[in-house]
Amino acid sequence: MRFVALALLLLPLSVHAQTLQDSVRAYGDHVHASYAQVLTTAEELREAIHTFTATPSVVTHEMAKTAWVQAREAYVQTEVFRFYNGPIDREGGPEGLLNAWPLDEAYIDYVVGAPAAGIIGNTTEFPEITKELLIELNELDGEKNISTGYHAIEFLLWGQDFFADGPGQRSFEDYLTAPNADRRARYLNLIADMLVADVAGLESEWRADGAYRAEFSALQETAAMKKILAGIIFMAGDELSGERMYVAYDSRGQEDEQSCFSDTTHMDIQWNYWGVENVIKATGLLELPEVKGTALAARIADRMTNIRAMLAGIPAPFDQAIVNEGSRSMILASIDELEALALDLVEVSVLLKARVEF
Repeated sequence: MRFVALALLLLPLSVHAQTLQDSVRAYGDHVHASYAQVLTTAEELREAIHTFTATPSVVTHEMAKTAWVQAREAYVQTEVFRFYNGPIDREGGPEGLLNAWPLDEAYIDYVVGAPAAGIIGNTTEFPEITKELLIELNELDGEKNISTGYHAIEFLLWGQDFFADGPGQRSFEDYLTAPNADRRARYLNLIADMLVADVAGLESEWRADGAYRAEFSALQETAAMKKILAGIIFMAGDELSGERMYVAYDSRGQEDEQSCFSDTTHMDIQWNYWGVENVIKATGLLELPEVKGTALAARIADRMTNIRAMLAGIPAPFDQAIVNEGSRSMILASIDELEALALDLVEVSVLLKARVEF
């Protein structure tokens, strides 16, 4: 399966921001360009899904799965724009509808041992599957009761993963001749449509004339920089190293890896990190006068190179890497280095008088 290096496409080759104002402006441009890419890939995913459900076959199924992976590559790099009450994760923001995980498969569809499980199988309680219903049911009565977003789509494309050497093997016939095929197709089409709408809202907020872009641009420069730094610090030192890597490392459980149905967690991890690196480069963070030329800047640059190589070296699939003693040491070393990067970035926040408490 081909992975497009969107991290390289979204960034200029070099950035030499000389002031905080330059960095803040460059960040806003970068966020918008990133969400524009996410929107394009989400629309391509929606089109592939509608084609698949209209004409289920091995070929259209594979096209939909490939589109999902490419859409994930774009989206996961934008998760670094969280952690400061922006459009993605403020109250009422769409983050929980887009990327909540891990999910209880039986909440959505059949699983081994329960052929009539889930919203799709429960025709009595849910005679009609609608957008409003799926929004209402998302995370209702439990954080694993996830009904929408990238991972719900992932499960409906791949199915449960019981295989050590590959992803889930759901058949295209689930959308053709299997029980509830029509309901399953309707469900998948609806959440693909919802995904596009939610991403379009984010792209709109960050346009040059967007509502949140105006709010962000009006901030005092150190306040805006504090938000930027919070995003990269908490992604590297808490969300990625902790929730997305250490939890699965500690439990050795497949259910604790992010993209467990498609077996692309090893790429999620790299893409999340690329998002951090993208922001550092796009804002010219290490080129700011307070930082440039310091031992701290050199240490961060070296650490970034090391982390990229370390994460690329973690074997796939991740659900096997977390139980293999040889690769477990690689995962733990990567976690330690990400946490160290976060602490270095806290030092940067102090230098810029935009201290982030971490």
